[in-house]
Amino acid sequence: MRLNPLKIFLAIVDTGSQHAAARSLGLTQPAVTKALKRLEAELDVRLFDRSVHGAVLTEYGQALLLHARLVDAELKAGVDTLNHIKGERRGSVSVALAHMPATVLMPRILPAYRKAWPDVQLRIAASVYPFLLPQIREGALDFAISPAPSENWPEDLVRVPLLATTLTPVVRRGHPLAGAVTLGELAEAEWMLPTQECATAQALRAAMHRASLPRPSGMVTCETFTGLITNVAASDMVGLIPKEMVPSMTGPVSVVEIPIAERLRGADLCLIRRRASVLPPAAAALAERLERAARALPGGVSESSETGESVGSDA
Repeated sequence: MRLNPLKIFLAIVDTGSQHAAARSLGLTQPAVTKALKRLEAELDVRLFDRSVHGAVLTEYGQALLLHARLVDAELKAGVDTLNHIKGERRGSVSVALAHMPATVLMPRILPAYRKAWPDVQLRIAASVYPFLLPQIREGALDFAISPAPSENWPEDLVRVPLLATTLTPVVRRGHPLAGAVTLGELAEAEWMLPTQECATAQALRAAMHRASLPRPSGMVTCETFTGLITNVAASDMVGLIPKEMVPSMTGPVSVVEIPIAERLRGADLCLIRRRASVLPPAAAALAERLERAARALPGGVSESSETGESVGSDA
């Protein structure tokens, strides 16, 4: 299939210049310049301004960008679907996984998936909620599996609960709060969480509010699970992680669970995708395998309790 003008437009955006876009696409710079001028003429707008930093999007270019990414993603999905109908199991899949699904679910299904789809290029991203939402909207991610709150959920995205999670506080060995038995004893603690906006932070604030405790202060955020655990183990900060992850917290960098009486219900582990799209076959097959693995765990949400949303079939 010939490169469409929007693909060239996106290459300029992503590389920062027409010269770099031409190199990334295997084209000559005059060919890229000609395609861009043709696109701008058809739209009757200027999409880029030149600057010392390269090609800079104009107001019109910014407005086109999100739509261009969606069109490009849907075109890729359409081509993958056509190839699947022809009997070809190839294409590419991009998925964002929180640490728990990346370390607990993916190892259970990856060998069989790779055997069934050996020619698919699989990318596993480390984005966290809520930063993964724009990437799903623009088609950079086919789907994500992450803790996600149900409150104020955006209408353009589908949220399919897979697993109910419980959160537990953890600290370094020998921490003075390691023997705490109530959340109140942690009221003055300095917390390390994935982000200020994440479901884990929301769950902690809600639990503090229910216990009539002050809003947690002094939060430090770390967007990688390994970094979070490493820094908790090397400091007096308190981390909050899924209880399912505690058994794996052993070895040279280790933490211990604080045995508080309160049960901190975390946000459901959910599959998240765009509502106005259909997953291409390879992505749908991966999503379905991950979904089945999650539902098979203790706390897995039964399909009968769902809204009827489907992630696809593992053909």
